Amino acid sequence: MNKKAITSIIGSVCLLLLASAVAFATNNVLAGVVAMPLATAGFQAVTGLSLFEPTTAAYATLAAIPRTPQQTINPGGARRLFLIATDQFAAEYPKRSIITAGKITAAPTFITATPAPVFVEVQVSDNSLKLDGSLKGSTGYQSWEQSLEVKIAGFTPEQCDAIDKLINTEVVACVVMNDGQRVIAGSSFMGLQFEVMHTTGAKGSDRREWTLKAKQDGYMFNYMPVGDAIAIPGVSAT
Repeated sequence: MNKKAITSIIGSVCLLLLASAVAFATNNVLAGVVAMPLATAGFQAVTGLSLFEPTTAAYATLAAIPRTPQQTINPGGARRLFLIATDQFAAEYPKRSIITAGKITAAPTFITATPAPVFVEVQVSDNSLKLDGSLKGSTGYQSWEQSLEVKIAGFTPEQCDAIDKLINTEVVACVVMNDGQRVIAGSSFMGLQFEVMHTTGAKGSDRREWTLKAKQDGYMFNYMPVGDAIAIPGVSAT
């Protein structure tokens, strides 16, 4: 136990004795109570020590969560998907420090290579592209899970070759939603990993298509929109 702690303990005992003595001498308990803060202030002024250690507490600050205003369109779904491998980034992207007011506020930095790295587009089937985000875990242990699902019509050699390049490859996705927002899913630090399935269908009217699904948890943030002024190489909203 250090000298400061011993002094505080002795001072606290003396404070109680003083309060008792004042109450006994005046036959007034209230006078003893009043004497305690006065003696405490005097002790601190003379010694520079406090009999009571200050405590600090962290309080959560919440913000109002607005809904979509009336007379405002709120379409679901997404229309375009762009992917890039995580090893094409020169620095972590995105990361929490560049997310401000619910938007990603910086462009990615890619490695120096020829040709220059860019996001490449996956031509998705209509009404098949979606993102899901889930905040999971008990209080004190929570993190975000992100998932992506998309379908691609067909079965061609070009598709087979492109799908083959996803084997054991982690990616970052940029999704253009139906309201025009660009959204980044995954991160270069922990990329999305696809599971791929293809079906031929059983008859002529069945859907012959690829289904790509990716899911990853442990993220510090959900998929996030990109600021309108931020340029993402290879990505256009139209």
